[in-house]
Amino acid sequence: MEDQVVLLGPIAHIYRSHVAYMAKELEAYHVGSGQFEFLLFLYREDGISQEKLAKALKVSKSTSTRAIQSLEKEGYVYRQRDENDLRAYRVYLTEKGKGMRSIILKKLTSFVNTLLADFTLEEKKILWLLLNKASVKLFEPGFEPPSDIPPPNFG
Repeated sequence: MEDQVVLLGPIAHIYRSHVAYMAKELEAYHVGSGQFEFLLFLYREDGISQEKLAKALKVSKSTSTRAIQSLEKEGYVYRQRDENDLRAYRVYLTEKGKGMRSIILKKLTSFVNTLLADFTLEEKKILWLLLNKASVKLFEPGFEPPSDIPPPNFG
């Protein structure tokens, strides 16, 4: 059992390093730590409700509200009342927010390239398969993980 828990250390270290790297790289754009994850999700599902966005990113409503308010203040997103539920807000990307997509993806690619620099193509594929298999277990009950996401092209 204890040796299984040891697996979490490197995973946590990679995650913390990833967040710190992205915060540093996006500082000049006034995108704070972890806020890029909100933008990344909106690139896939622009106009999602603020509540669903928080659930999808597994953050509290207050954390989500603060991040969205910061992104809104910087002009990356805007909120609009949901026509079907006036208590709820939907979050949309602005043109400035949409323009950040290529910058964020470039920074993410740089991080991943550094992380996997010493891996062979086969090792990258195996790592992706194993991490994907493990992460599926973490989806909330009733939520189906997307099955249409192809494995990344490591070559």
